[in-house]
Amino acid sequence: MAVTEHELGPPAPGEPDPNEWPRGERARRRIPLLLRAIRDDMSLLARQQLELGKQEFKEIASEKAAGAGLLTAAAILGLFMLGFLAFAGAEALDITLPRWAAFLIVAGVFLVLAAIALFAGRQALASHATPERTKETVKEDVAWAKRRLKR
Repeated sequence: MAVTEHELGPPAPGEPDPNEWPRGERARRRIPLLLRAIRDDMSLLARQQLELGKQEFKEIASEKAAGAGLLTAAAILGLFMLGFLAFAGAEALDITLPRWAAFLIVAGVFLVLAAIALFAGRQALASHATPERTKETVKEDVAWAKRRLKR
């Protein structure tokens, strides 16, 4: 689709009307107008892409923050429950073993559980959150610009 002078808007103050230029002069003078239009479009596109990226990162951050808050609450409640269960388990082992051995066994179980939680947490934090929509629209925009420049 060719860009006409009409699509580029009225001439700047002090510039003659492009429709009054001779044919060769019109084509020669139209190039700066086209370049300005491309520059303006690319600038607008870049700003819009930045805004989309910011919005997407805000959405990702709010989802992660809500999840972190719920995990914190669950962890605190779980710690209380785990403490009571551990004490009950140690008291149950105290029936057949010396008290110190019973509490040492319970501490060993906690050590194993802590190691499992450590590795699971490291793996969960290793995943990357990327703004997929922004990446896709940037790819589309680059493809569009390349097609546009080939004309």
